[in-house]
Amino acid sequence: MIRKFLLISDGGLLNFYLNQDDIKIDGDLLSGFCKALYDISLELTFPLKTVGFYQNKMIVEDIKHSKDITLLLAMIFDEYHIEEGIKNKIHHIYDNFFKKLDFHKEYRNLKNEILNKKITSIINDLPLKSLIENNMDIVKELLDPILLERENNIEAYSLNSSNNNILYCNGTYQILKYREVKTVKEIIKEYLSLLKQEKIPHGDKFIGLDLPEGLDLEDYINTGLKTLGVVINTSINLKEEPTNELLLYFFGKNTLMRSCVLDIEHELRNRLTKR
Repeated sequence: MIRKFLLISDGGLLNFYLNQDDIKIDGDLLSGFCKALYDISLELTFPLKTVGFYQNKMIVEDIKHSKDITLLLAMIFDEYHIEEGIKNKIHHIYDNFFKKLDFHKEYRNLKNEILNKKITSIINDLPLKSLIENNMDIVKELLDPILLERENNIEAYSLNSSNNNILYCNGTYQILKYREVKTVKEIIKEYLSLLKQEKIPHGDKFIGLDLPEGLDLEDYINTGLKTLGVVINTSINLKEEPTNELLLYFFGKNTLMRSCVLDIEHELRNRLTKR
């Protein structure tokens, strides 16, 4: 979840603030914190990178808006997100909503219901989610049989945006077997958090191989088998947001997992783009 989005003026004033969680914090206080981090990075001559919190991260991007104005755009997000995808999202929002605005006034409050709704849609990947929902018959026809084939030893799949918003996921009883309350989506979020991905995978990437117990310690203790995964970049992009790509994850205990899903990204792409 992308929890908070801020646009901060050159002087540190908060021009736009979008909050999506229940954590109550003064927006001006938060913008001051972002500005202080940026100023410290300038003094130290170190580039400002991702700032870590408990199960959350924050990225502050500085954008040269004009000859004499630098804007700060910040996002606070859950740790399972891909940082490159978050940065792409920040720049996409800036290019579409703020790039042509005049920020020379001392204070400009950009908060309005229409702008808030449009940015919320982009942050939550609603256009890409709609693509999946409108083609759910194709998604289930292609991906569910992979779960149902027991010899594949694959327990779950997930379709994600390029910053790892989970758009749709499905799993078998096996992935829930040793848990009392967690959902498939919550378990996948835990797996994604363990991966600590900073970059969007541009091909196939196996995950969990280098962890002693794989992606799932609880399951490993009970079965003695590693939970592994593969993430496939399907090269399905939104025309209105070209940097936003559809990622396809599979999780299971098969070290030859990729051989069970041959050409699935090509088939998925062909079917989704023909409609």
